[in-house]
Amino acid sequence: MSEPYSSKRRVVLFVDDDPNLCKLVRITLERAGYGYVGATNGIEGLQLAREVYPNLILLDYMMPGISGKEVFVTLATGDDEHLRQTPVVMLTAKHGNHDEQRELLQLGMAAYLCKPFGHHELLNVIDNVLMMAQIKDRNHSLERQSRVMLSATVRAMISLLSVKDKYTGDHSTKTADLAEKLAYRFDLPEHEVMCVKLGGLLHDIGKIGVSEDILCKPAGLSPEETALMRRHVHYGEKALAGVPHMETVRSIVKHHHEWWNGRGYPDGLQGSEIPLAARIVSVAGAYDAMISHRPYRRAFPEATAIERLQADAGIQFDPEVVDMLVACLNEPPGLPPLQLHGDLSHLG
Repeated sequence: MSEPYSSKRRVVLFVDDDPNLCKLVRITLERAGYGYVGATNGIEGLQLAREVYPNLILLDYMMPGISGKEVFVTLATGDDEHLRQTPVVMLTAKHGNHDEQRELLQLGMAAYLCKPFGHHELLNVIDNVLMMAQIKDRNHSLERQSRVMLSATVRAMISLLSVKDKYTGDHSTKTADLAEKLAYRFDLPEHEVMCVKLGGLLHDIGKIGVSEDILCKPAGLSPEETALMRRHVHYGEKALAGVPHMETVRSIVKHHHEWWNGRGYPDGLQGSEIPLAARIVSVAGAYDAMISHRPYRRAFPEATAIERLQADAGIQFDPEVVDMLVACLNEPPGLPPLQLHGDLSHLG
């Protein structure tokens, strides 16, 4: 390991079993203003990575013990988020292994550098990789800020809906939480779970455009009133049309009243034509609606609500989603509600 370095300098961890190359790289890096930390095998490299948290890792492919590839995979798939994001440059004398290179690049490898290399080439690669890492960090920061802004905007919209119709606002929040649990049950990726939760929150947002006389009517709706109520899916979809990365959420808002047998609205989709996210929100929303008090009826017992869902499985609802809901309701509390902040880039 090198002597103590300034914490203000960007630090490079160099892992290679060639002591002469380690000396040359150390001289090159320190003359260029980088802090240097060296390891002569993969085990030591992993230990130093966890102790030092370098800004970049230069990793030799062929080493005794565990290889550079094994070290990289350990870092890229480990629990430490910081190390997963640390850029790694693989040093290799192997040529023609394009499939393996592609595999590692897909895992997050920043770059390859073929041996032998000159000090100018080394510094150029390091400078470029660190610059790209800095841009990536800045983009992540902006995305986190965007997610916070989106969360605040969604909450504000739900608050407005609650002012107009308190039931609908509360219903949206409870539907979102239940839909999120169902999405996890389907092993959806995190960004898709986020879309489902947002869709649950916003599925009835178009009711802002529906008259309160219809929304809060303590009796059944006339055919004309029913047609006006059904317009809320179009109002909601239109409201989200200009929001970036919200295509999946918009499809939930538009299609959560489609029926499994094709007799729903607005497009008469059936079966798997209905997006899975919309099918999930449909079941979650129907269950919460049944166990909630409404102006025209008392809440159903939970057992009755489940019986009604099961009776309509294959007619109105996706049978698999209904089964998932029953299983979800019977399981102990699990994951906490998903927080609406993080990477926005996958929401669509």
